[in-house]
Amino acid sequence: MAKLCMGCMAELEEEQKVCPCCGYEEGTPPLEAYHIAPETVLGGRYVIGRVIGFGGFGVTYLAYDKTLEKRIAIKEYLPGEFSTRMPNQLKVTVYSGDKEEQYRTGREKFIDEAVRLAKFQSVPEVVSVYDCFEENETAYIVMEYLEGETLKTRLEREGRMRVEQALPILFSVLHALEEVHTEGILHRDIAPDNIFITKEGQVKLLDFGAARFATTTHSRSLTVLIKPGYAPEEQYRSRGDQGTWTDVYAAAATFYRMITGIVPEDALERSAKDTVKDPSKLGVEIGPNTEAALMNALNIKIEGRTQTAKQFEDELMSNVVVRVVPKKARTTLWTREVKIGVAAACGGIAAFLLLMFTGVIRFDMARWGGNSVPDGKTRVPNVVNEEMDTAVERGEEAGLLVQVYDKQYSAVIPRDRVLSQSIKGGSLADLDETLGIVISAGIEKTRVPGVLGMEEKEGVQALKDAGLVVSSEEKEYRAAPGTIGWQSLDAQLETDTGTEIGIIVSKGIPGGDSSITETVDDLIGMDFSEASDQMIEKYLYLVNTGSAYDDEIPAGSIISQEPQKGARVKQNSNIAVTVSLGRELMTVPDVQFKSREEAEAMLAEAGLTARIRQEESASVAAGNVIRQDTEAGEQAEKGTVITIYISTGAPARRQANPNTRRDDNRAGGAPAAPPQTQKQEPAAPQQPAAPPPQAQPEPPAAPREAPPSNDIAPEDLNGRLGNLGI
Repeated sequence: MAKLCMGCMAELEEEQKVCPCCGYEEGTPPLEAYHIAPETVLGGRYVIGRVIGFGGFGVTYLAYDKTLEKRIAIKEYLPGEFSTRMPNQLKVTVYSGDKEEQYRTGREKFIDEAVRLAKFQSVPEVVSVYDCFEENETAYIVMEYLEGETLKTRLEREGRMRVEQALPILFSVLHALEEVHTEGILHRDIAPDNIFITKEGQVKLLDFGAARFATTTHSRSLTVLIKPGYAPEEQYRSRGDQGTWTDVYAAAATFYRMITGIVPEDALERSAKDTVKDPSKLGVEIGPNTEAALMNALNIKIEGRTQTAKQFEDELMSNVVVRVVPKKARTTLWTREVKIGVAAACGGIAAFLLLMFTGVIRFDMARWGGNSVPDGKTRVPNVVNEEMDTAVERGEEAGLLVQVYDKQYSAVIPRDRVLSQSIKGGSLADLDETLGIVISAGIEKTRVPGVLGMEEKEGVQALKDAGLVVSSEEKEYRAAPGTIGWQSLDAQLETDTGTEIGIIVSKGIPGGDSSITETVDDLIGMDFSEASDQMIEKYLYLVNTGSAYDDEIPAGSIISQEPQKGARVKQNSNIAVTVSLGRELMTVPDVQFKSREEAEAMLAEAGLTARIRQEESASVAAGNVIRQDTEAGEQAEKGTVITIYISTGAPARRQANPNTRRDDNRAGGAPAAPPQTQKQEPAAPQQPAAPPPQAQPEPPAAPREAPPSNDIAPEDLNGRLGNLGI
């Protein structure tokens, strides 16, 4: 095995003592005496590196898996209340007596939790667990290594976030909770420091179970299990009624911190006097329904609180949310007259129930029900934010035919989930009626342009045109004054629109003498950055005056220069160069679920050619694209043929009943438009295509009410959802 840096696990040359990637110096001792020394091998395959986190219950190390040849993270069970490690030893020392019993019980639960979490490999919001083993009188969990930062770090840097920035993070947390709660696992420690945002913008929920199961109920270390402001009041009681609602409170408290910049008051203090203010009263731009959903989940009393992660998610997406205000205890004056009245009322109720039981009084309870469904009707489920397969299944269970009519970008609803539906959830519809849905394409992607050496104005405009948010800093740099000397994201990197990119606008470097002349080198074919570094040694600056495609010269390298090689110029002069964009490649657009006409137009605009194939589909509307053979976002040569598969509609046995009677609120028999969704920047404006003529006989009904708006005003959605900053 090659020599590895214990700071980042990059391969090093044998003679290298300091890592050029991370600066880690070979032989650096552990942070604490009880930490395992770097280069130690555990389990016969895991090479331990630097410590990346530690606390009262254990230590997490960067490590390298020699078998799979990749970086990993290893969490070691080491609760300081019951154990320690002596310097220069691997074996853990466990304190005797009652502490030893608690240590071993906690270790068993630590291992059990790891085994249970290993089931969630397919849940992207949960850190993947690869292995678990016992060694050195303790236990270890092997998991995926993440690069990025915690939500806590981000909030410490930025203070607070806009609601539309915070919602996608919260939805990811709630999705993770929905999955693990089905297995009976509670987190009990949701807070910004346990929510991780990777460099790719993916949200991960950390530390399931490792801390809270590290001790038994006899442990006195209650304080380390409680994060004031995020823990509900039941966590402060040894026999508190903890459940899914416990994690809901913590998730809501985290959301409150994200959008207000304030940690909610501690739950015990709120029990005595609740002073937590609505976010809107703190100047936060938030819709009334979103705020009601948040405050319901933050209720102190369990009976008034949102009960599950799914319920919290549904309320956040709902158009109508009723604020739940727990009832306060009331003092009643029990006069003689009140007692007599209550006794008489109870006697009357008892007599009424007796007559019902004996059959003297009969009535149809079904006719009383406010939620009864008439024959031939069904109640439409709310499928917004559901996975497509789940939405289809729920629609079918309700006796509806679910059809996908479009896919649109969204900065709020995650990719491949339902963005809107044609009939409002909870309303009545005819059996066999078509429920049209629009699927979210997630946040629109973009490719980062290369702007090194460009004048500030042109470079910034190019970045903005790509849908990026620019933050610039001006300082002395090895680049021509007024040009961009550094960009934080590499050219041609695919990222979300709205991503922030940092640039440095150069002031140039001190030195240089205009009375001295230098010879211009031959720069053709050289990488721009390398050429710039070479010429700066002569106090000559390169300026990127344009770009062009070139089949021979790689992207980022120089195609032409002025002055030419051999010319003599004064120091501090500029050399204008043209930079290659490489071979001209086209980005394949996402045309799934688009109408055939729109898909062909999008491919043609991208310089590609559409090949049509037809297939039956039970869930995609006739005339719309089921799938494409080349994945969206891939690069292809101009003119490449992209095969798209067009739906011919549902099989005959699944067609909607053409004789189904329409609701009086809709135009009888008139073709209805597919569900409409507010367009969100920076997605390109698109209009959902109406069902084509060959669609099944019963097209979806036009929306009787506006589709779910996510409780964010349209004017806020347009232009404000781009910068998620993840």
